[in-house]
Amino acid sequence: MNSPPLIGISPNFFHAEDRRFYKHKELEYADAHMASAVDDAGGFPVMLFRAGVHGEEALQERARASISRVKGLVLTGGTDVAPTSYGEEPKDPAWAGDAGRDAWEIALYREAIRQGRPVLGICRGCQLINVAEGGTLWQDLVTTKGSEVHRSQELYDKLQHGIILEPESELEELFGDAPRIVNTIHHQAARRIGDGLTEIARSPDDVTEALVRTQPGPWVLGLQFHPEWMLGSEIRRTIFERFLERVLESADA
Repeated sequence: MNSPPLIGISPNFFHAEDRRFYKHKELEYADAHMASAVDDAGGFPVMLFRAGVHGEEALQERARASISRVKGLVLTGGTDVAPTSYGEEPKDPAWAGDAGRDAWEIALYREAIRQGRPVLGICRGCQLINVAEGGTLWQDLVTTKGSEVHRSQELYDKLQHGIILEPESELEELFGDAPRIVNTIHHQAARRIGDGLTEIARSPDDVTEALVRTQPGPWVLGLQFHPEWMLGSEIRRTIFERFLERVLESADA
């Protein structure tokens, strides 16, 4: 029996701080739901540690080595993308994000494109893809775009809204007859869409919910919602299974 393909998952990052456990230690970590979603679809999830590497050249080399060992890449959710990563300054100190994490994930993404590895970006991951392709973000949807609230710390992934799918798009196919409802756990989103990307879904208040890459190269899908947390839903299954299908196709090419 063939071994399942290795799927690289980008880690969340906590800076060293005076916490009770791992006191003054940098942490790289991942959500178990993401790993299980990849596993359920037939992949073998592995976390791609930055491992204390800094500097553009060193990050590029580590990204090259990391991507060469996996067959697909998942860019995960988490802290804000830093406005400095797309040429802006934070409009509020709370929205400063993590430029160090951005640099690592952009290096991973660009190396995945270069090596022909399919990419699935989720929430922050969708935003990161847009930035890596030259796009920008709304730093805060409510105060800078005037949209509805898309994040509630109390409701968290129980906060939901409808989704408007582009007709005949891949995401419309993946939803099939499933309810056009997704969770929402973000306060930033794509503003100017990056070069070679196409929007294929929006929220009812006109926020980008999904992007695909239309330039030559590997399959890329960015989702603003979190399918890995939609336990028991058909869309969780179809999205991750489609990602693994594209991984296996690219591996056989």
